[in-house]
Amino acid sequence: MADDMAIVAIDQGTSGTKVLVINEAGEILSRGYCGISLRHSAGGGVECDAQDVWNSIVAATNQAIAEVNGTYTYSSVALANQGESILAWDLESTRANTPIIIWQDSRSAEVARRRQEYSAPVLTKTGLAIDPYFVAPKMTWMRESFNPAGVITTLDSWLIARLTGKFVTDCATASRTLLFDINTMQWDAQLCQMWGLDIDQLPRVLENDAVVGEIICEEIPAIIGVPLAGIIVDQPAALFAQGCFDPGQAKCTYGTGAFLLANIGSAPQISTHGLATSVAWSIRNSRSYYLDGQVFAASSAVQWLLDMGLLSNVEEIDTLAQSDSGVFATPSFVGYGAPHWRSQAKAGISGLTLSSSRQEISRAVVDGIAAQVSELITCMSADGAPITRLRVDGGLTQARSLMQMQANLAQIPIDVFPYPDATALGVASLSSLAMNSTLAIGDTVKAWKISQSYEPQWSADRAGEYMSKWRTVVDASLGLDHA
Repeated sequence: MADDMAIVAIDQGTSGTKVLVINEAGEILSRGYCGISLRHSAGGGVECDAQDVWNSIVAATNQAIAEVNGTYTYSSVALANQGESILAWDLESTRANTPIIIWQDSRSAEVARRRQEYSAPVLTKTGLAIDPYFVAPKMTWMRESFNPAGVITTLDSWLIARLTGKFVTDCATASRTLLFDINTMQWDAQLCQMWGLDIDQLPRVLENDAVVGEIICEEIPAIIGVPLAGIIVDQPAALFAQGCFDPGQAKCTYGTGAFLLANIGSAPQISTHGLATSVAWSIRNSRSYYLDGQVFAASSAVQWLLDMGLLSNVEEIDTLAQSDSGVFATPSFVGYGAPHWRSQAKAGISGLTLSSSRQEISRAVVDGIAAQVSELITCMSADGAPITRLRVDGGLTQARSLMQMQANLAQIPIDVFPYPDATALGVASLSSLAMNSTLAIGDTVKAWKISQSYEPQWSADRAGEYMSKWRTVVDASLGLDHA
């Protein structure tokens, strides 16, 4: 029966894999989740075992399917991926030949530094800064350091190959590689040559509403033969889920990092204030682009507070009093993305005295997340993409004091997305579009609702004074970066 059809939406993220079973009305029927352990090492290394990631997909998918207990037939499977993470693997067997190098990894900083002279033409073609955050420096570093057998690709291509046997990626993911021309929508031979990479070893690039192929994975028997339809990188998936279809609409996801994206319409606009420009989605030959900025450590900065014993639990964030202690922090534990692009920079805390408490330090670090996002909002306004309201999602949106601080510092209202699964919901919508050509884009997304809004409680002067003092900490942490 048609009413018994459902979509399996896989969101493979940095800290784990989340899988939703969603019916045709857009209702979430079940959830599965399996976490992943990351390894951090000196020199900026962040990686994980490839098999652990694959096992997390198998476990989370089987868990979500088991919860609906065979009562649904699956119309499609959708896949969202974590973006700029890479590995080397064998095309024939799909065996992983290396660990997964996570997007936060900065060991390719020297590889990127050696190519800074090409920054201007690279920015024009790709919309991106030459930085270890993006894919090509990691690929070149891996090839130069280990020369592993097989192809080196973004994580999604390996997952898709294991699921369907196809060697592909999507245009939104490709636009985060520094190898893809966002104007021509093709891999670029000159860019590949610059990075010393073979263009013939790159996957075929598909639209985001493509029907990729049928699932062949025997480890997830319930979806064998079901088409994989709808593939995209995680952040524009969340932008799509939140209905940011018009230029100027923006969202920020507070996950492992915090990622601010603003829709800029159907033509790429190159930032003059240090932001990145990428493909949001290409659907039915219609394209949207976005400007984005990144805070590389958001919930991972909170995890550091927990690990250090400065916070006893996440819920304690909302018990931390706002004070005039004079303690300020920038949570740049894994460097800065936009607008500074300093991968080797470190976190900074300023204003400590012998009477400073763990609560004051924790408050400063958490507020520093909001300050970094506010700096990015300012950059977007300077680029001609002013944000007048911000839609937000992700686990840290449950921290009310963080969201209030975000409204205070950015001086705009903050609207919290009512569902904790924006990325999975976004890629599920793309899957619906892939499978039903009669649907309009807006028909697949739940009507925007606000679970909670935060209005600025500070004056513009007070917010400006805070940001000015906070930027002195940023300047100091940048000054310690001798990379």
